[in-house]
Amino acid sequence: MSPRSPLSRRTLLTTLGLGAGAALLAACGESGGSGGGGMTVVTSAYPLSFLVTRIGGEHVELTDLATPGADAHGLELSVKQTLLIEEADLVLQIPGFQTALDDAIASQEGENVLDVSSVITLLPAEAGSAEEGHAGESEEEHAEHAEEGAGDSHEGHDHGPNDPHFWHDPVRMADLGDAIAERLGELSPDHAEEFTAAAGTVREELEELDAELTAAYEEVADERRTFITSHAAYTYLADRYDLHQVGISGIDPDTEPSPQRLLALETVVREEEVTTIFFEATASPKVAQTLAENLGIDSAELDNLETQQSPDADYPAVMRSNCTALTESWA
Repeated sequence: MSPRSPLSRRTLLTTLGLGAGAALLAACGESGGSGGGGMTVVTSAYPLSFLVTRIGGEHVELTDLATPGADAHGLELSVKQTLLIEEADLVLQIPGFQTALDDAIASQEGENVLDVSSVITLLPAEAGSAEEGHAGESEEEHAEHAEEGAGDSHEGHDHGPNDPHFWHDPVRMADLGDAIAERLGELSPDHAEEFTAAAGTVREELEELDAELTAAYEEVADERRTFITSHAAYTYLADRYDLHQVGISGIDPDTEPSPQRLLALETVVREEEVTTIFFEATASPKVAQTLAENLGIDSAELDNLETQQSPDADYPAVMRSNCTALTESWA
């Protein structure tokens, strides 16, 4: 990482016309995160924060830009947060997940950024929207809807070619953990071995979690593994454990389903004996709950893990809880 001028923050504030008051605010500290005196690391989704905290420990001062309980897709940045991104020792980016963060990084040199897609393989967005999201339609209807949606773009939610929700695969999480440890070790060589060891411990835990989830999902018959969600945020879970996800909308939670889409979902519920439609705490449950009520089936919550809903429920705990909710719906 190239050295940064101590005047850069003040210069940017002056350029933005924010005056002495803003400069004083910046000087008073801007972490808003955990730790103190360590490397400053910026994340924008809970799974990234989980890895950084577990691997960096006391040597990291973490700021998660996402607001707990809110839709992380629609992240908006204040001037203070934009400056923090520029000045941080490390920023973790999931390209296409949050337009505001992508724009802030693009406007800077970006030498302090770890691009998640550079160290793990992301699935194409179509895997969770076009293919899984249109189950129950004929090939003609599928093609027609794919063509209609090809040019759609929702401000702040244009995910680009890849699905960003990789964290529902514990093995991909472990791979990212190794990359985070390596990058932190480059920034703080004296603690490199400590970061590597911590990432190794995290990998062991995540691989054990993966084995546990694999066993649980394998107990369910293949023909019973369909689940319907508010939006297609669980493509990596479905890919990892051979499940069949059907999203009411695609990977964008703000997309409203068409009448044809709702009819297709009714067909899926009937033909595949779906008993539950799942909604998420960070997106409006109205459509999912109304659809479930109209079809005479249950509705229940899945945690999309974009933000941490409770300090008592960490990443492995939520993955287990989601597994229980899904398997019980197939019982």
